[in-house]
Amino acid sequence: MSFSFQLGRVKSVFTSNLDNKPLENTPAQTGRILFTPVNNEGASSKSLSAVPLFRGIGDSIQRGDLILYSIIAKHIYYLGPLNTQNTPSNTTDPSYNPRRGGLNQNEDLSKDNADGSNKLTPNYSIPKLSKLPNNKMDFPSISDRIDYNSILYSESTFSDLTLEGRYGNAIRLGARNQNPNLVISNHNKTEIETLGGGGSIFAMTSIGTIDNNFPTEIHDEIENNEAVSKPGYRLSADSDGYNIARGNDIVNEEKPESQFNYRYGFIKDYDPEELTPNNEFDQIIISSDRIIFNSTVEDITVSANRNINLGSNKNFTLNNKGFSVFQSPNIYIGEAAKQRVQPMVLGDQLQKLLVRILRLLGDAQALGDMNVPQKLTLFPNIHIAGTLSQEVNNIMQEFNLGTLEPGQNPEPEYEKNLDEDGLATSDTITGQPSFLSNRHFIEPNRVEAEVQGPPPPS
Repeated sequence: MSFSFQLGRVKSVFTSNLDNKPLENTPAQTGRILFTPVNNEGASSKSLSAVPLFRGIGDSIQRGDLILYSIIAKHIYYLGPLNTQNTPSNTTDPSYNPRRGGLNQNEDLSKDNADGSNKLTPNYSIPKLSKLPNNKMDFPSISDRIDYNSILYSESTFSDLTLEGRYGNAIRLGARNQNPNLVISNHNKTEIETLGGGGSIFAMTSIGTIDNNFPTEIHDEIENNEAVSKPGYRLSADSDGYNIARGNDIVNEEKPESQFNYRYGFIKDYDPEELTPNNEFDQIIISSDRIIFNSTVEDITVSANRNINLGSNKNFTLNNKGFSVFQSPNIYIGEAAKQRVQPMVLGDQLQKLLVRILRLLGDAQALGDMNVPQKLTLFPNIHIAGTLSQEVNNIMQEFNLGTLEPGQNPEPEYEKNLDEDGLATSDTITGQPSFLSNRHFIEPNRVEAEVQGPPPPS
């Protein structure tokens, strides 16, 4: 069985099984098109229908596009649209002429543009994605040894595999030299993908810094209270001199963890004597006007082998309907807290201290005549013994510290509201002193045995 392809011009497109075409008897079917054959004299008035030749790939197609069609086993299949303009947003027939013979005289052409497309079709042109030369990326480590005017260089380039939509979305399966990259982009406005030019991007690179892979990025820096544009990519939270990684310890002076590493993946110059190879290659960059991570059933897990840095240009808000646990050997509130000059207060220990001081005051007595003990009085109630003890008792009751009992220092008592498995039965404790929170808790000081942990299994 042999078959050949012929040229056709698209008349109408079915985008779903519910698509309605007035004055057409062809049943709606996703991917089906109506077209007219094209010969040397122009388009035929006869309307035919066809479905895509390939099963799982459907290109964007519209009225006025040129296709190739073939009849196989009495069924018509098409390929296309043809890349007539070498731009993803316009694939219409460049030789279209409505006055050229063969058109259906009953067809209303007032609904068409001059190129044969429908007038409701967006008049928005997007350039085809290109692969601009990037010598440092294309010839890593030897870019300064290449003669870029030579035939050797001119024949060394290769293009990327790209899947492009009509209006600025694409998937690039590309490479720089032998190093692959994958870029999923949406709302492109230029011939290359950008991080700061609007739209959304998901990029996976295997060599080079962010600036190497996206060399057109710019950012604003504040100089003399004015925003000045500078070349290079910067995180949103790093604007105005703010550093998203501030507070991290500097373990390696060459790669300080207290600063975001914009040089990750940098390309070293070739040096046979270099003993320390570059081990920074793969990274993922996600950028958009808005990003949402939402898990509808299970967890969202974020894990890092080094640090996790979160930052924003405005506020950081953490909300949840359950509890929050910060499990860490050290917790510092504020960067200066790392100097350890202001330890946090342990509530129960503070309560014990306050109770002991109050009971000392409440139990204090003076020795009167004949060394007879007598309770102290508060000024100016100099003739009423025991007023100091009474005031101490009032303070203890006001702050829910129990009652004054001479010589007694009982442990703090309150309801933790935990079940037998140690799980909370409510979101608060009850019965605690009023200066302690009933919802917020910190870890007590650990003894040496707890720090060391249990013995290893035998």
